[in-house]
Amino acid sequence: MDGLDYATRFYPKGAEIFQEGQAGRRAFLVDEGLVELDRMVRGRRAPFVRIGPGGIFGEMAVIDGGPRTATATAIEDTKVTVISERVFKYKLKVADPFLRALIRLFVANLRNSTPDGALRPPFDR
Repeated sequence: MDGLDYATRFYPKGAEIFQEGQAGRRAFLVDEGLVELDRMVRGRRAPFVRIGPGGIFGEMAVIDGGPRTATATAIEDTKVTVISERVFKYKLKVADPFLRALIRLFVANLRNSTPDGALRPPFDR
């Protein structure tokens, strides 16, 4: 599939890229800058990771169609490559079936974990 559509986007320091709970139709690859992911924990925003050049974020919602699990904010002037849902799904479709299943399992496990990283008991689902 030649001609896959990738876009470059710039976010100034402090700009929100997406919000927790929103639908996700794009993933992002950091080209330059730094992005912080945070989520609501006990009524407060709790940062849990910073992603720099070469890192990807926003992929979970694209993979499984669920809502965004975090809010992403540029904490430096940041340039990203935007990976559309169409491109992402194509890449998954042509991936080795074992890797595709493994990726989906990882996403499911992350979605079923609590904000502190512990897995929820099955009865909490």
